[in-house]
Amino acid sequence: MDEEFWLARWAKNDIGFHKNEPHHYLQRFFDLLQVRDGESFFVPLCGKSRDLLWLRDQGLHVRGIELSRAALEAFVNENQLSGEWLSQAALPCYCAQGYKLYCGDFFKLTAAALDGARAVYDRGAVVAFPPEMRARYARHLAALLPSGGRVLMVSYEYDQSETMGPPFSVDRQELESLFGPAFLLEPLAAEDSLRSHQGLAARGVTQLTEFAVLLIRR
Repeated sequence: MDEEFWLARWAKNDIGFHKNEPHHYLQRFFDLLQVRDGESFFVPLCGKSRDLLWLRDQGLHVRGIELSRAALEAFVNENQLSGEWLSQAALPCYCAQGYKLYCGDFFKLTAAALDGARAVYDRGAVVAFPPEMRARYARHLAALLPSGGRVLMVSYEYDQSETMGPPFSVDRQELESLFGPAFLLEPLAAEDSLRSHQGLAARGVTQLTEFAVLLIRR
C-alpha cells in the first residue's frame, strides 16, 4: 500500500470512495456474522465510514484501524463524539462511546487490541492493497481472528486494462487463493454497480461487479 497516496487523498478530501449511507450488503448479511449485543466488532481501514455508526447502533463495541488521522478526526467531529486519544502500544487510539479507533499501520495491530472481536467487516480494505501486499493482508487478518471468526468481505471485479486501482479488482478466484488456506469462503451476492462508483467510471471502467463473500476462520 502506498501510504503517501492514501494520506494525500484524505488531506485533499479526495474521498469518492466514502459513502453517506451504511452499505446495503452490511445490512443485508449482518446476521450471518453471528455477533451478539455487547461484543467487539472489527473494521479494517475504516476511514470515516457511516458503517461504523450503524454497527454501534446494533449494540456492538466497534474497533477500527485507519492510516489517516485526518479521517478519524473527521469521523469524530462529524458525529460529535466525546472521547480522547490514548497511546496504546505502537498505535494511537481514539476511545469514546463504544469506539476504539486505532491510527496507523494495519500490520502493527494485534489481536489483543481488538478485545476478542470474532467478526470483521471489510468493505474497502482488500481492494485497497496492491497485488504484492494482499497475501500479507490475508495472513494478518487470519492471525487476528479465532477459529470460527467471521468476515463479511465486499470486493470489486472489473477490467484492469481500463484503469488500475486503487480500488483494485480482486475477483472471487483471487479471494479463494488468498484466504482459502485459513478460511472457508461462501459467495453471497453480486451485482452490477458501476452507477454507484462514478470515480471508477470517470477513469474509464465500463463494467463493474461488486460482490460479497462470507469468510469463516478454520
